[in-house]
Amino acid sequence: MVGTRGLTDSFMSALKDEEGLLHPFLERVQQDNTLMLSIRDRYVNIYYRGGNLLRVTQNTNGTYLAFFDKRYNKSGIVLPTLPTTIRESRDVEAWILAFPVLRLMMDLSFSINNKPEREFQQLIARENNCSSISNETEYFVTDIEFFDSGLGARFDLLAIRWLASERRNGLNCRAALLELKYGDNSLEGETGLLKHLQDMDAFLSEPERYESLLSTMETQFKQLDHLNLLQFKRPINGYEVKLSTNHKPEVIIVLANHNPRKTKLRTILDDPQIKAYGHSQRFDLRFFVASFAGYGFHADCLLPLIDFQQRLS
Repeated sequence: MVGTRGLTDSFMSALKDEEGLLHPFLERVQQDNTLMLSIRDRYVNIYYRGGNLLRVTQNTNGTYLAFFDKRYNKSGIVLPTLPTTIRESRDVEAWILAFPVLRLMMDLSFSINNKPEREFQQLIARENNCSSISNETEYFVTDIEFFDSGLGARFDLLAIRWLASERRNGLNCRAALLELKYGDNSLEGETGLLKHLQDMDAFLSEPERYESLLSTMETQFKQLDHLNLLQFKRPINGYEVKLSTNHKPEVIIVLANHNPRKTKLRTILDDPQIKAYGHSQRFDLRFFVASFAGYGFHADCLLPLIDFQQRLS
């Protein structure tokens, strides 16, 4: 089995402990809701507008590598001189002081090469994980832009469904694998709905890979929770979120800004191959429909294919 992805105990301590070397990064994320920290395999990404503002990777000698993608700098702004190795607190401070300039570079880059899907992914995570209504939602996003070459898996978002009626413990949680489509131009072809459903089905056909993914999601949730990056009312008697292969995952399609005057979506959903996935033995196919406006995820907002088609018509 491919190993679980997550942070080491020492990395967690460096982030969480008040005297930890990386603690100022965590504080900055907690204080700024335009930023998101994602947990990966021995490294973290700090996202801004769905783009990677900073990647911090653990070395074996107690130091950390810091990386910002200079390809974001399409406007010729003078990039501050920043330490690539974080050894002491002043290295962390230098990066945090540079955040405004780095964010400006990213803003200007996104105005040229817009990435709305990634920006909406981060927005969904913020709404459901750490907003004023996150305690009321029933899904917690553990990762965005998930990619694991060892697992052969790529998902726009990973989430854990934890129903409000089951918050006494975390034993009945389910995995949710999300695909987000912005507009109608990417509904067909190699990045279309059918291809994604085929990839999901192929991935879930191998129990060992799926079990490894569940383990990673459990670790991500636990570590995000310990870093106080999730806002919800905890059960009084303690809890541990567990995901079991006995529960089918949900595959959730999020269609942002679909044009209701177009017939393309209805035609695609009438494809017999897609209709077959509406009755899959491996996953429950759901389509997100907002509760008025917003991206808070509730079980009642996730419709089976047949109900979603009726809503479209």
